[in-house]
Amino acid sequence: MGYFLKFNRQKKQKKKPMSKLYKSIFNVNGCSVVKQEQTDTTVTITVRLTKGNASRCGCCGRKGKLYDNGREQRVWRTLDLGTKMGFIRMDTYRVKCKKCGVKTVKVPWASHRSGFTDAFEQQVAWAVCSMSKKAVAKQLRIAWNTVGEIADRVWDCLDTRPIKAGCIFRRIGIDETSYKKGHKYITVVVDHDRRCVIWVHEGYGKEVLDLFMRELSEEQRKGVELVTCDGAKWIRSSIEEFLPNAERCVDSFHVVQWATEALDKVRVETWKEARKENRNQKRGRGRPTKDSVPKDRTAEGIKNSRYALGKAPENLNESQQRKIELIASRYPRLYRAYQLKEELRIILKMGYDDARENLDRWLWRASHSRIGSVKDLYAKIKRNYDGILNTIRLGVSNARIEATNNKIKLLIRTAYGFRNMNNMLSLIMLSCSYVDVKIAYEWESESRESSSKAA
Repeated sequence: MGYFLKFNRQKKQKKKPMSKLYKSIFNVNGCSVVKQEQTDTTVTITVRLTKGNASRCGCCGRKGKLYDNGREQRVWRTLDLGTKMGFIRMDTYRVKCKKCGVKTVKVPWASHRSGFTDAFEQQVAWAVCSMSKKAVAKQLRIAWNTVGEIADRVWDCLDTRPIKAGCIFRRIGIDETSYKKGHKYITVVVDHDRRCVIWVHEGYGKEVLDLFMRELSEEQRKGVELVTCDGAKWIRSSIEEFLPNAERCVDSFHVVQWATEALDKVRVETWKEARKENRNQKRGRGRPTKDSVPKDRTAEGIKNSRYALGKAPENLNESQQRKIELIASRYPRLYRAYQLKEELRIILKMGYDDARENLDRWLWRASHSRIGSVKDLYAKIKRNYDGILNTIRLGVSNARIEATNNKIKLLIRTAYGFRNMNNMLSLIMLSCSYVDVKIAYEWESESRESSSKAA
């Protein structure tokens, strides 16, 4: 008898309402579930806002007065439920806000003027940082153009720039990189201490960099201690104008690159002279006899010596060493330029005092070399003399920003280019900046923790 009473008591207990179950699955708060519908490919719930969220402005979130009744239903796409797409439907209406005017009512699960929930947009932003837009669109079953719009919207929500927060940047790096054929460039600014991108903009030159400098406060400008960059004049002039306490550091890699380019110009000139000499050699008709002097092919050796001249002597193989020996014996002008390049490379690896003394000697030798390209290199290094020595003294480089440029190029190549510049800049900041783009379940768990702490 007691068994049957216990059984009947368990049977009469209330079951958990289905509305709570659907709210938990769809991760929506501040509403009640009115109805749910299912098809072969979709799951849709119809919700109604609770009293506390029923009349908030969609832009600022403040309480407002009801302006008109709902004329149509809005649908938001949310995360998939297995193989089915999830949707949230609600009768929308407008409220009158004292600050923003007449706006659509705010919903807790999505941002204003968005047809996707915050969790879904976070998932798209995380995926687009690792995959192409086409793959993201296929996986999440949205349009290709929508992926870029969502990435732009997520960046606007996550954008808490250290520039706006008034953070002090001690060491920054500045460089430009191409994003498209036809001399299309973007300017990138990196914070070496935070190891991330803090600013990116379309174009390059002093006008573009001045936009970044003007965003900084007076205190932030005075707080910059050093700037790593190449020898561009527009970077130097902008630093001198806006950053009074900053030391400009010219990266050693670019200095060696200048020397290699000057050496290559001398190589091309020498090759043209050697080819001209070979053309003047006349030979009779018919096959050459055994006693005849073979044709001089030195010009071909000089033409193919670019890689050997660019390498350090300790890294040369046997054939490359023979080329260098041939150049040393027959073309002393080219060999002298090669020696100057190698001396400069070694100087940049020395300590500050030795480097300064040897660099002064190198400048004297380069100015008296009677080689046009080397004299141009001398003038360039003379202009950036302090910046080169600052790099050696402080032991810094522009490697981080060069690595960031490679990552940016990889993002653009993965996306097969961008039609919208804002979408590209937003994706760069999502992938390379200080924000931590989380996958949907990480984002939801953090939002629950923050809401529980606030309560």
